[in-house]
Amino acid sequence: MRALTSDVNEHRLRQLDVLFHPRSIAVLGASASLQKFGSRFLQALIDFGFKGKIYPVNSSGEDVGGLKAYRSVLEIPGEVDCADIMVPARYVPQALEECLAKGVKGAQIFSSGFAETGEEPGRELERSLKALSAKGIRIIGPNCFGVYCPASGQTLLPGGQFPKESGPVAFLTQSGGHAVEFARQADGRGIRFSKIVSYGNACDVNEADLLEYMLHDPETKIITMYLEGPRDGARFFRLLREMSTSKPVLIWKAGLTPAGSRAVHSHTGSLGGEAAVWDAVFKQTAAVSVSNLEEMGDTVEAFLSLPPNTGRRIGMVSGGGAIGVAAADACSKVGLEMEPLPPDVQEELRRVLPPAGTATRNPVDIGAPLVHPPLFHRVLEIVAGVDSVDTVIATQALFYVFRANGPLLAGRDAVDALMRSPVDVRDRFGKPVIVILPIGGEEVEAIDAERQRREARDAYRRNGIFSMTTLERATRAIANVVKYYERGGAPL
Repeated sequence: MRALTSDVNEHRLRQLDVLFHPRSIAVLGASASLQKFGSRFLQALIDFGFKGKIYPVNSSGEDVGGLKAYRSVLEIPGEVDCADIMVPARYVPQALEECLAKGVKGAQIFSSGFAETGEEPGRELERSLKALSAKGIRIIGPNCFGVYCPASGQTLLPGGQFPKESGPVAFLTQSGGHAVEFARQADGRGIRFSKIVSYGNACDVNEADLLEYMLHDPETKIITMYLEGPRDGARFFRLLREMSTSKPVLIWKAGLTPAGSRAVHSHTGSLGGEAAVWDAVFKQTAAVSVSNLEEMGDTVEAFLSLPPNTGRRIGMVSGGGAIGVAAADACSKVGLEMEPLPPDVQEELRRVLPPAGTATRNPVDIGAPLVHPPLFHRVLEIVAGVDSVDTVIATQALFYVFRANGPLLAGRDAVDALMRSPVDVRDRFGKPVIVILPIGGEEVEAIDAERQRREARDAYRRNGIFSMTTLERATRAIANVVKYYERGGAPL
């Protein structure tokens, strides 16, 4: 962890290190039956490649997965840094007391049956966990999926096959399901994580603790959050006000409708919060509001690809008038600007475009979904060279090529030339160029074309070009990036 500022409680943050980088883990509730949650989680740890020692703990002392098991954490001969607890809720306090006696410094409580039940017995159990945590053990959970940290080899269930490479993104979530789903989706997007934390009911370690930790974590460049209801709202909002310009913080705030608030309370025992309050939070900080996992992933991709000079004045190059109209609508809805190009620029475009079926105002309609590479390249150059254009968006309907029986663009060389243009124009003018690569169809016959489209997307990604399947998704993500930098956000 980097050197901390004087107003940060360094000790409090360093207490959390053991949860992310333990040297040894005891898995309480792991038995020889692979049908048991604890056993499947232990196997996921083994498959993922946890770098430390793993100690199964179960009431019978029966060995698990080739590892010697113990009846109690107190019987383990070596030191135990962290305990992963998956026993029924009523046994969790006793398990924690034994962990304290053993000197365990961190615990993840996966078990449910606590405050989220809405019943007093569950709330009382959770209060007992909080009291035990105050005696010297930091707790994630209960009712959670715990920590995914590739650097230390920790994973979520069923994440034995999750990416083992670390990356710059942290995801903090009260939902275990969203933790698993975002990790799964991000794999295909090329997004890699420093850490994912599913923290559930947050009886001890809460969203403010984790946000503060990630804000000071040198491995984390972008922080993403799924938040139902903050346990320490005042501290959480203060952190956003004081530090949300140091790194992008993307928040999907759930439970802002009456129905959503009721669902939140039954999920983790949290209160959803008032929509007006959260509107004020996002207006007063550089935190970015997103509405679902898709937008969160899109915005992460945009931050990873787009430079800080990405601006809201858009120049659009499309093939077909209706696409241009959709682009104008999409930009307007998210606060991006698409003003007419200067008259001299429009005249220059008229000299290179066919006279019929084209338009030069902005969006620039090149007349067809696909054109020959030299014409496409020249139009991109003209638009990117306009002083009043900050950011260029271009559509490429490559599925027409990939699904054609014949080479519409005279072979693979022409396709490669078409795909080089956004990279070349970006490098020459120093402005971001975004590419829309629409999906060509949902029918079975489109599968091969879709594979090639995704290969094109990956090639753009390798070259630092942000691409999306639709204008709507692209413009939302671009607007999120623009707002962050306009509010003084620091570059990645």
